Amino acid sequence: MDKLDKGLVKILQNKARGTVAIFERSEFYSCYDDDALFIANDVFCSEVGLRRCKIGETELMYHVLNNTQYLRVVHDAILVKHYRVEVYTASAGKWKLKAKGSLGCLNDFEDIVGNSAELCELTTVAALTVTERHDSTEYVVSVVSCNVREMQLTIAEFLDTDHFVNLEKCLAALVPRECLLVPIKMGISCVTLSSENSGQLHAVLKKAGIKKELFQFSERLPTALSDQIAEMIDPKYKDVHLSRAQKACFMGLIQHLNLNNIGMKSGKFQLRNYKSAGYMYLNSATIKALELFAAFQEDEDLMNDVGSLYDLLNKCRTPQGQRLLRDWIRRPLHDIRKINERLDVVEAFVNNFSCRTILHDDILRRIPDITIITRKLVQKKAGLQECYRLYQVVRLLKRFHQVLDELHASCGPLAPSVNDLCLEPLALAQLQFEKFMALIENTVDLAYLKEKGSYRILPSIDENLLANAERIHKIEKKCKAVLKQLCSGITETVKLDKTEHHGFHFRVTLKAERSIRQLGMKILETSKGSGVRFTCKDLDTLNREYLKLASCYEAIQSSFVNMVVDISSGYASTFCELSGAVATIDTLVALSILASRSPSGYVRPQILDEDKQVLELKKCRHPVMEANPNSPQFISNDVILGSEQGGDAMFLMLTGANMGGKSTYLRCCAISVLLAQMGSFVPCESARFSLIDGIHTRIGSCDYQCKGVSTFMAEMNDCASILESATCHSLVIVDELGRGTSTYDGFGLAWAIAEDIVSRVKCFCIYATHYHDLAGLSRVYPKQLKSVCTASQVDENGQLILLYKIIPGVAGRSFGLNIGKMVGLPENVLQTASDMLESLEAKNSKISLDEQELYRKIQSFGDDELRQQLLDNLISEEGD
Repeated sequence: MDKLDKGLVKILQNKARGTVAIFERSEFYSCYDDDALFIANDVFCSEVGLRRCKIGETELMYHVLNNTQYLRVVHDAILVKHYRVEVYTASAGKWKLKAKGSLGCLNDFEDIVGNSAELCELTTVAALTVTERHDSTEYVVSVVSCNVREMQLTIAEFLDTDHFVNLEKCLAALVPRECLLVPIKMGISCVTLSSENSGQLHAVLKKAGIKKELFQFSERLPTALSDQIAEMIDPKYKDVHLSRAQKACFMGLIQHLNLNNIGMKSGKFQLRNYKSAGYMYLNSATIKALELFAAFQEDEDLMNDVGSLYDLLNKCRTPQGQRLLRDWIRRPLHDIRKINERLDVVEAFVNNFSCRTILHDDILRRIPDITIITRKLVQKKAGLQECYRLYQVVRLLKRFHQVLDELHASCGPLAPSVNDLCLEPLALAQLQFEKFMALIENTVDLAYLKEKGSYRILPSIDENLLANAERIHKIEKKCKAVLKQLCSGITETVKLDKTEHHGFHFRVTLKAERSIRQLGMKILETSKGSGVRFTCKDLDTLNREYLKLASCYEAIQSSFVNMVVDISSGYASTFCELSGAVATIDTLVALSILASRSPSGYVRPQILDEDKQVLELKKCRHPVMEANPNSPQFISNDVILGSEQGGDAMFLMLTGANMGGKSTYLRCCAISVLLAQMGSFVPCESARFSLIDGIHTRIGSCDYQCKGVSTFMAEMNDCASILESATCHSLVIVDELGRGTSTYDGFGLAWAIAEDIVSRVKCFCIYATHYHDLAGLSRVYPKQLKSVCTASQVDENGQLILLYKIIPGVAGRSFGLNIGKMVGLPENVLQTASDMLESLEAKNSKISLDEQELYRKIQSFGDDELRQQLLDNLISEEGD
């Protein structure tokens, strides 16, 4: 067994289970053992490519990949399966690591994995540690997240309870796909992150769908750690204080993501301090329940039927705008001034068709992903093309500014918000790029780019460059003369072409191939797309001379290119600020496009002070469902709660038929509130409500068995989170609680949780249920709770007609049998179910005389009398 084979076997033996090792050969790639089986079964779904080989005494399965197959394997392994990929190449008789990557670090596979807003979320990695406080039952949670693609670090440190509700909110905002658990002894009691005692923390990560990994390091943090962090982040953040726990998290990320390499020590990482104040509470359960984003895995088929809220709102033209829109959806505001500032700008765009159209259809669509280009500059992976693309963006700012000036001048009282959010950030950025513009214009050959479509340094900068450029120009003239001579002797249309691979050559259509071969020309390449590429003796001689000169020109200009890239990378922070300004404008324009183009109409919401405690949505609609072309016309409904018009009732008990629209009604309300507080118009005839500090949901009945979470466990987890974190200024949405256990247990829990929300939390709540007896809570809390139901009718043929309107009252039945008949259940099954229902109803209708007397007394008491009677009974029982 030679040296290479020994190295290969050693790599396979030592690699981690979640890593795919690919070995680069001269003209192909190969994978072995488990990786070969993974490629055959999971990527290509075929075992045709599997082979067996023997290396020494070891027999291995292997799979050979061509270049196209290699690209697909890397793409699917990282983005679909979330594996790590390592590529090895042979050098000096040894296998050396050429490239490696994972979701959190894609630098080596940038061109393969592509670019999307969702990918930026997939590549976020977080590290956290949890410590206990001696003086209370609270924990201190320290979090650091890193997104290498956006060159952004986020730090957070906050107090939390044993249910980790604040951590849930933080994770929903940061969206990490992987989380390092960093245990560290700090002189105070530390949670043992690897033990089952921290089950609630692991449950939070599991519910959010975050992969966790325990990170171990020596107890002493490296003394040079602060210097390592300082080398990574922008100098303007040098005064930011990091706790010891946060430094430990940084240490985990630096090692896990290999942030120690030179490209990352650029001092260009942006440092963001996560703040929960000023933002609405949303956790992963709410994001999933409201279908805010298309699911990547388990819900994909369902979501594709109607789309998600993000799909509907995403009218953004730039990648940075799409990323910001996702962030706004995940983090609605809890600040009336900032909400109204966004709403002002959206209203200004809605009212100005010209400015809105120019920005959306022309200017914004011409702006590339500034953040990604800037990162390439910083990591020295860019060239003149990337510098020129940024130059084009800066040139576009003048036109950008003119359009916003026009908007600012025409929007009257909305002008201050337009200036603060759009005009001023753009104007400040524009002033900082004068020297950058001069750099590109004085070093890049723009005339040559316009004529040839290629990038090069301006020849006049250097004598050697100028001499080479003149000689290349002479050769180009001679090539054209050869073309002219050739065309005079044949009838076919011949073009002179130049590519990086072939240099100068001739090209004709496939029909002319026979004529070219008869003339004795040298065929270079034949394909359907490009036709026939060929050359002749004279052109071949000129081309060899040209390729030599071009190589010399490239060698001379490489130092100048590096200089231009280095100087351009110095503007990284400024370009990041520009990217943020463009993203904000793009997102606001997208929201105005949605509002202005909706056939049913969107309206600007009125946000009141949270102490008003009013929620009034007139003719509220579900924005995604009404936009679905395959859906019938959407039936709108009012949502009225609170003190002004709701008769003090903050709690709606919603009953009604299956498929009658209960869940849709819940989502309509929650999504309208979310849209309003992220700064968007809402799908209502009118909307006014007091500021909501959080949306808490318990919706859905899926068993997350792949995550080890049953229906009932998911219900109880969500409810525990709601009862702990909801305040009197929250909105709580509950749909059919108690289905995951026995009927009596489910009813008891549903009653107790509803009563706790009514009596203690005292927030806005819509509680949909099939336990119709829950409406009895209205007798105990007549002012705080009112009952509504979905309207339905049964015609003379026994067919159920669903009207999808919400009306006052309690539904008499859930019409489950009628729904079964609608979907075509067998008659014998329906008859058996009907007989069983009649039997159960007859049994439950028998109430003893004592029970009847008790119900009569309860109904006769007023609210205060009932409370006093209950208190007296409790006192007498304690006395006994």
